[in-house]
Amino acid sequence: MIFLRGKGIIIAKKDIEEADRYISIFMEDYGKVSTVIKGIRKSKKRDKTAVDILSLTEFQFYKKNDSLIISSFSTVKDYIGIKSDIDKINIAFYMFSILNQVLVENGRNRKIYEVLEKSLDYLDKSNDNKKNYLLILFFLNTLIKEEGISIEDNTNIEELQVDVQPQRKVEMDNMVKEILQYLFKDNLKVVIDNEKYKIDFIKKAILVLENYINFNLDTNINAQKILWGALLW
Repeated sequence: MIFLRGKGIIIAKKDIEEADRYISIFMEDYGKVSTVIKGIRKSKKRDKTAVDILSLTEFQFYKKNDSLIISSFSTVKDYIGIKSDIDKINIAFYMFSILNQVLVENGRNRKIYEVLEKSLDYLDKSNDNKKNYLLILFFLNTLIKEEGISIEDNTNIEELQVDVQPQRKVEMDNMVKEILQYLFKDNLKVVIDNEKYKIDFIKKAILVLENYINFNLDTNINAQKILWGALLW
């Protein structure tokens, strides 16, 4: 039996039976993996935080057939700065909802993992709502690139307008187009520094990319539900 080690972020959990927990982990070296932690909810000795959603955890495990069996685990980061702020929690869960739909079991993507870990590190310490929403934009754009669905000409923003449900249709005005252009040019600092780019415009840009991802990857990510409840535009 060969034991392996690796770190990962818990992106989903479901309590089952009386004491067990089913978790999905996005691991740096092994991609998305899912497993059951037996007896964890009744244990008084094991680190329960390490196998709770929104934790960065170091695992020791081995593989049995197609299953991953975890032998030990310990918390690396618990992101208390995120967990103590409902808006930050919603942003983290929004990212997780995307990953749970896009990632395939055992599918590896180190770039997306690295961006997720850096995003959580930033969000954990940030107190700037505008930058936090721009962080979402950056995350969505990374996903688009890594999934191979980038528009061929990043200056042609109109290509992002796809057929969507009427209730999700976004009016892409000039401010939104400019934000997206700066995003594609890796120059979001202009958006950060210029007060004319209000948070509402950034939210609309998020929805444009979300619609584009949903259309191309057949997903159902929903910022209106997870991040804001309803938009008042």
